[in-house]
Amino acid sequence: MRLIPFILLALCSPLLLTACKHSTTQPPKIYTLDKSSKISSYAAAIKTAVEMQMFEPEAYAGKMCTVRISIQRDGTLNSAIAEGGDPKLCKAAISAVTHAKIPPAPDENTWQIFKNAPLDFRP
Repeated sequence: MRLIPFILLALCSPLLLTACKHSTTQPPKIYTLDKSSKISSYAAAIKTAVEMQMFEPEAYAGKMCTVRISIQRDGTLNSAIAEGGDPKLCKAAISAVTHAKIPPAPDENTWQIFKNAPLDFRP
């Protein structure tokens, strides 16, 4: 009976050593922002910039409007055109987009996605 703990230890020790051994077959993981993270972050930055210029959004509750924006790589607005929705909300949305300080895109690929993008307003 005294040998059972030693036998169990002898059987399990290779498993214990394997668990501690550092694998050399896989390189360490390096965490970087992937493309979708940059896109999400830039979309959030545009949303924040526009929301800061949207006054009394509660007045448009239940309404919607789509505004297509065209921007330069540095965030400069070329145009904002209503594509459909509530006329009063569209007017307010275009005003908000026009006055917003849209930040520059973080990279060329992100800008390519947003350079001519629809923005849906649903306050």
